[in-house]
Amino acid sequence: MQKITKLVIGTLAFTFLFYNQTPGLNIAFLALIIWLLLFLSPSEKIKHGKLFWLISICFFFSANSFAWYGDAFSFFALFLGILILGIQSQYPRINILLYPLLWLINYATFIFRFFSFKYWFPKHKAGNNSWKKFIALVLIPAFFCLIFIALYSSGSDLFYSFFQQFSFNFNFLRVLFLSCLGFFLLFNLWFMLIPKPVLKLNSSLAFDFKMERQINFKPTFSFLEINFERKSGEISFILLNILLLFFIITYNYEQFFSVASRGSLSDEIHQRVATIIFSIIMAIAVIMFYFKSTFNFDKDAALLKKLAFIWIVLNGLLIVSAFIKNSEYVSSLGLTYKRIGVYFFLTLSLIGLLITYFKIKFRKTNIFLLNRMVQIFFITFVLTSGINFSWIVTKYNISYHKNADIEYLKSLDFNKQILFNTYKNNPSWQQYFKAQKESVEWRKSKSLLSSNLYFRWLNVDK
Repeated sequence: MQKITKLVIGTLAFTFLFYNQTPGLNIAFLALIIWLLLFLSPSEKIKHGKLFWLISICFFFSANSFAWYGDAFSFFALFLGILILGIQSQYPRINILLYPLLWLINYATFIFRFFSFKYWFPKHKAGNNSWKKFIALVLIPAFFCLIFIALYSSGSDLFYSFFQQFSFNFNFLRVLFLSCLGFFLLFNLWFMLIPKPVLKLNSSLAFDFKMERQINFKPTFSFLEINFERKSGEISFILLNILLLFFIITYNYEQFFSVASRGSLSDEIHQRVATIIFSIIMAIAVIMFYFKSTFNFDKDAALLKKLAFIWIVLNGLLIVSAFIKNSEYVSSLGLTYKRIGVYFFLTLSLIGLLITYFKIKFRKTNIFLLNRMVQIFFITFVLTSGINFSWIVTKYNISYHKNADIEYLKSLDFNKQILFNTYKNNPSWQQYFKAQKESVEWRKSKSLLSSNLYFRWLNVDK
């Protein structure tokens, strides 16, 4: 299947699914159509590998999440999945670190690439005039007719009423806008430009060091010899380990032994967690600096590696301390979105340290480290989009905290069923349930393509 065929099918599907509709199931349906077009027509040189199927699993998960919840979180997870899958399925050798650069280049140069018809328009083949005939005899005349029908309808009520008699009474301006928007989005998906400088940069983003880098040791700075740089690294890690050990002691003393007021406890926790996360990022950056090439293969750098491993372990202990304190905080004051976020950020930081350990242990490049961390972030972002954190927060606080913050629970989006089941006989909740029932009925009244499955299954009637 030619790319232009997929472009036309995708644009028609986009226009049909979104005409007179609001975002809802139509986005999930469009995503599945795009995936099907990507799957059914790989080129002869490109076969779908394990990474394609891993991204596809994440893609289906986010599509299902958006179909169920329809919130901004799941939408961005799905949109990101489409963009990533679009590049990976067509150009599997492109490093994921270059994806944002490619998106920026392609969206910025769309208008120039569109008018470069030789770049994307199908080349003429002897005996194959089907596309030529369709575009020349159908598509172009229909395009101009739609534009002028919309134009003349705005200037003549009689002219407009004539076309209003037909059963296929379309809002031509809306159809035109949706067609152009769908074409813009899908053109950048199917006809992505990969500039030569990007290809050259991609070839240098290897996970393993070249043989010459393993044999020929070169210092980072020309004025600093290898021995001095190695000693500098050893001294730096010794001092950093002592400093970190001292910080862990003071941090844990403040966390578990000092007394803080209930109001300031929340701010202190989040501030300290932010400090820890920034500390982990800096720790990984220091390791990336010293183990970017030479010392991965230097036999005399055994002490440097041991000190780096100690540095990783100490940072891991710092994360564990913050994890325990956050759990104590949740047990005392209840669960919130921010406190769940703290768990995820700390877990990702711990995973980052683990990948850093493997980077040193197996002598991988910094590109390997960054690539794996981006992949982990994407997978985490997609998987968490399908989790109903509102239900988890509400269930935990109702079950384990008698003085739960009711106003906070009411502000959450996807916990209405559990609130109704718990407080349906409470007179003070009746006004709230009445307002929620009206909101749910309004959502259920939407057409199928504009709706979300969560609200269709929601029951807040007595």
